[in-house]
Amino acid sequence: MVVPVPVQHQIAQKAPLVAYVPARLAIGWHYSTWSTGDFGALHIVFTNTAGREIEFVAARFEGNCRAGMTKSFQLAGNKVYWSQTATAQQAWRCVNGMKLAATTSLPPNRFADVGLGRMAASGHRIRS
Repeated sequence: MVVPVPVQHQIAQKAPLVAYVPARLAIGWHYSTWSTGDFGALHIVFTNTAGREIEFVAARFEGNCRAGMTKSFQLAGNKVYWSQTATAQQAWRCVNGMKLAATTSLPPNRFADVGLGRMAASGHRIRS
């Protein structure tokens, strides 16, 4: 389980509108913490033994989901978009008025773009 079941129950109770979690995570990474942020977005942080982080964010979204993408993947039947800046890379998909994104400061040669895409593609609503 990527996000422990008791944590999923907490998220579903305290942030029901954005209660999405990823089902897949790269080997060596584990759940760290969660919070709600700006505009009610859900932030879930995963860490590895070196202290690096991947953040999964679920937020309400309207607009063009493709905006800002550099490339796209078809993963697990889901269209996932990806982009990179000087300080981070991000993969995301949109579903039911939500944007599900996975972000890390690790460059693609340290954490594969498709690995980040798999995490975003696996995002699903918590069933309570």
